[in-house]
Amino acid sequence: MKKLYLCLLLISGMFSNAFGQISVLKANDLKMQLANAKNDTVKITIAKKLGSGYRFSNIDSSLVYLDLALKMNDEVKSKYAKFSEIALADILSQKGATLLESGKLPESLEFQYEAFRIATASNNKEIVATALNRIGNTYMELGDYKKAKQHYIESMKMFKAIGNTGMYFNEISNIGNLYDLVKKPDSALYYQTLVYKEHLKNPTDRMSFTVPEIMFRMGNAYKLNGNRTEALHFYKRGIKESYADNDIRNLTMNNLFLAKFYDELKESDSAIKYASTAIKVGKEVSFRKGIYDASLLLSKLYKKRNQVDSAYTYLTIAMIEKDHLMGPERFRELQRIVLEEQELDRIDDAKRSTQRQYALIAGLGCILIIAFVLYRNNRKNKRNNIILESTVTNLKATQSQLVQSEKMASLGELTAGIAHEIQNPLNFVNNFSEVSSELLDEMNEEIEKGDFEEAKAIAADVKSNLEKINHHGKRADSIVKGMLQHSRRSSGTKELIDLNALCDEYLRLSYHGLRAKDKSFNATLKTDFDDAIGKINLIPQDFGRVILNLLTNAFYAVNEKKSIVAQEGVKYEPTVSICTKKENDKITITVSDNGNGMPQEIINKVFQPFFTTKPTGQGTGLGLSMSYDIITKGHSGELKVESIENTGTTFSIILTT
Repeated sequence: MKKLYLCLLLISGMFSNAFGQISVLKANDLKMQLANAKNDTVKITIAKKLGSGYRFSNIDSSLVYLDLALKMNDEVKSKYAKFSEIALADILSQKGATLLESGKLPESLEFQYEAFRIATASNNKEIVATALNRIGNTYMELGDYKKAKQHYIESMKMFKAIGNTGMYFNEISNIGNLYDLVKKPDSALYYQTLVYKEHLKNPTDRMSFTVPEIMFRMGNAYKLNGNRTEALHFYKRGIKESYADNDIRNLTMNNLFLAKFYDELKESDSAIKYASTAIKVGKEVSFRKGIYDASLLLSKLYKKRNQVDSAYTYLTIAMIEKDHLMGPERFRELQRIVLEEQELDRIDDAKRSTQRQYALIAGLGCILIIAFVLYRNNRKNKRNNIILESTVTNLKATQSQLVQSEKMASLGELTAGIAHEIQNPLNFVNNFSEVSSELLDEMNEEIEKGDFEEAKAIAADVKSNLEKINHHGKRADSIVKGMLQHSRRSSGTKELIDLNALCDEYLRLSYHGLRAKDKSFNATLKTDFDDAIGKINLIPQDFGRVILNLLTNAFYAVNEKKSIVAQEGVKYEPTVSICTKKENDKITITVSDNGNGMPQEIINKVFQPFFTTKPTGQGTGLGLSMSYDIITKGHSGELKVESIENTGTTFSIILTT
């Protein structure tokens, strides 16, 4: 009888896909059961239930109990081999689902793939289908809707075959959500209504459905169809249902969508209220995706009100959350998992650049020594003139290579920033291309039906998508052209260039480039551009290198000071600013930082070739020297520096129009 009870408990606990969040009373009851349980397998099952139950309400507690379940399961695997193998797959999948809620997409995907492999080997279709569902969830978060839909459909078929009605309709809801994301109103509402009607057959069943999620997805579908009354009704119901289920994650989502709803109605007070609530409750469970979306919305809302400080604060929060969700390192990790390749070789571009510079400088030193010896010997024997002339030619070539190396090193500094900037338009191009393909399929269907009016409407949507693809394609093209322009040798030809746009572009690229190498680095960016300047004649490749060099030095200075004051426990906010100003026929560009500054004896040397204040291996000393020549010789301008020790430095470029 005891064995029968144990089997029933394990079957009901190990393979359930419960959606309802754990209540305080239920959690306390399970904790007491866990403390009093004598059987190891029962303990594992209860710990897994607690971990699963806390998924939407307390991510830290969820991970604690799932890790406890994994630890206990590892300890009994030799005694209960079959149970342990299936339990391992189930717990790994649950942990992956919790990690997804916290925004750790690579780790989540890796756990789901491992759970899928183990469950497939054990022929456990329930866990296989669950892992497929959660892999689909990850692809949905990544914006790869085609792969997400493939996984959802495969999972839906398996759940239907094994009779899991709740998960079957969950997949229908997920597919409806994809149609909402690609802006297909009829399909989105159709699928979400199927799920809602199934829920209404037994509204007290909180285990088969995530009720708060049903509510905001119904709200989204109605909003997409233009029915604002029903949309508002379901969003507010979603908030109520979230409190009833202690579902903090979906409480965040319902508040977020309600904020977006009010933003579309131009009711900014209500939009700010619900977006702020979304951030507050999202932080309770470290729900990064919700915090990111709500922060971005608040930044936009405060910007419209000209509340610049608040807009910048929330934009900074959004960028931090975005880095946690899909920063360059996390993107590389996702590539490794999805493509099932070995971990990408992470060679530091700066280190390689330094090594090349070492080699070139060493070669230059050797050539200088040889030149000196040959010159001395030339006094004794004029026949060595040929050798000396050849050596001088090689010396000039080496110097030219060293200058080009400095230029390519600056390109390396930009690489991560460029990757960050180019990813957004490429994502838009990919998504709108997929949507257009599906729309064309729908248009063909309507034509076959003879409904030409609907076909024309779909054709208009396709045209709109193509215009968006063209827009974002041009944006990516401009970024790539800028990169190529920066890397190629200067033609020496001046062109009409938007000075303010150039300064703003290099500020963002250099900042994101540094952030890609050091995630802990943050700085306040300030701009003040004079709109009266417009376009002026510049040599774009050369002038861009000057701006990049000055900004890179400024970020280096504030980062260096940050490291120093951190050890002293002094409060410090790194700040870098770039400004343009036109007065009569003079245009001034200033790059300022609040770093350590420089003493007077160093200021007098900063424009000398090969002089650098950076540690050995971190600078060639050519950057400011090249910049000085570009401004004074190539643009007939002035490059000045002012610095106060322990206060900061300002470089000024003065051009005459």
